[in-house]
Amino acid sequence: MANKSKLNSTTDVPNKEVTKQLSNDMKDYSSFKIVLFYCSLIVFLPVLIFFCMKSVFLDRLFTMTEVTSNIYSAVAAVLALHLALALYIYQAYFGTATTEKTKRN
Repeated sequence: MANKSKLNSTTDVPNKEVTKQLSNDMKDYSSFKIVLFYCSLIVFLPVLIFFCMKSVFLDRLFTMTEVTSNIYSAVAAVLALHLALALYIYQAYFGTATTEKTKRN
C-alpha cells in the first residue's frame, strides 16, 4: 500500500503539467476560432453582399443599368467589409479583457 501512495504522489506532477498544457491549448483553440470566424466574415461577407445586392435587389427590383448596379453593389460590399473589420477590431480590443475577468471570478 505504501507503494501506491508513492506512485500517486509522483504522478501528480505530470498531471498538473498536462492540465496546464490543456488549459493553454484551450486558450489557443479559442483564439483560433475567433480569428477564423472573423477572417471568413471579412472574406465572404463582402462577396455575398455584392452578388446579392446586384442580382436580387438592384437588377430585379430597381431595374438599374449594369454599370449603376455594379457601382452600388461595390459600395455596399465595401461598407460590409468595413463593418466586418470594425467588429473584429472591437472584439480584439474589448473582447479579451472581459473573458479574462470572467475567468478570474
